[in-house]
Amino acid sequence: MKNINLTDSSESTENQKPESNSSKSSELMTFWDIVIDQSVPPTPIVGDGVLLDKTILQIVGEAKSKKTFLALNLTMAIASGKSFSGFNIEQKSRVLHLSAEGGYFPTRERIQKMANGLDEGALSNIYFSKYVNLSIDNDEEYHELKQLIEEAKPNVLVMDPLIRFHSQDENSSTAMNVVFRRFRELIDMYDISIIIVHHTGKNPTLGGRGSSVIRGEYDSCITIKNLGDNSKLYFDMRHVESPHPRGINFNSESFWFEESASDDKVVRYLFDNGPVSKADLVKQWVSSDTYSSAHSYRLIDTAVSSGIIIEAEDGILHLDTETEI
Repeated sequence: MKNINLTDSSESTENQKPESNSSKSSELMTFWDIVIDQSVPPTPIVGDGVLLDKTILQIVGEAKSKKTFLALNLTMAIASGKSFSGFNIEQKSRVLHLSAEGGYFPTRERIQKMANGLDEGALSNIYFSKYVNLSIDNDEEYHELKQLIEEAKPNVLVMDPLIRFHSQDENSSTAMNVVFRRFRELIDMYDISIIIVHHTGKNPTLGGRGSSVIRGEYDSCITIKNLGDNSKLYFDMRHVESPHPRGINFNSESFWFEESASDDKVVRYLFDNGPVSKADLVKQWVSSDTYSSAHSYRLIDTAVSSGIIIEAEDGILHLDTETEI
């Protein structure tokens, strides 16, 4: 072991130990088995399909986009069972957070600041290795990672960033298949979910850098775009309908993301679709069963009265040019 001291937490959710080293993905089924299958789909750990049980979530962003802060926020929220910034925590879970970038003392400072207000029980639900140097594609180091998992018994494993946990060519599909095959093996063996922090490529609009295997293997993805003091989150979900993009603010005092004052339902619609009349917006929401007519008008009137959107004389709703998205 490498500088790790793990102790049990009475408030932590125990994870089942592996039954065997064989991968469950090798089990064969007929189509008839599928037709009569009544097993329960993965349960949510974070709502809206952000993180389901036994799945992979990727957090993707450019350098300095605060994706590590978002990963740490999610870790503490999941461990405490407390929702934040629009992320609905559905179940309190034990977390093993492995950070291999930035050094221990800067990370310690971030954790100490974020931990303000959280009780000992929640913080004892998170396990952390002071120094991490593990490549999942190296047999010996992969065994060491499994030892950490077996000792911590997490429900969620966080690995930040992806590049520090393998020695493969990220542009090679064959090479990255090796890496993600082992991630899936860990999920099968230990009944865990995995959160992976990953960098974007030279063209951020294409998502995470490297082989398409990296993008093809996640179950859900959050892409964070830095907009100064604000950030924009974009979602891609494989098991449920993807949520709309939304804005969040980073609180430099607490190191927590908070819901953006401009993350208004009307603002979001105008940002995604452009100006629209009040009547047409209400009609669209009602016809799609998004909101009732009365609730739609209340949302619009609140947004107009707060000044974050403008209703022109012709009845068309516009974003205020100074509104930060």
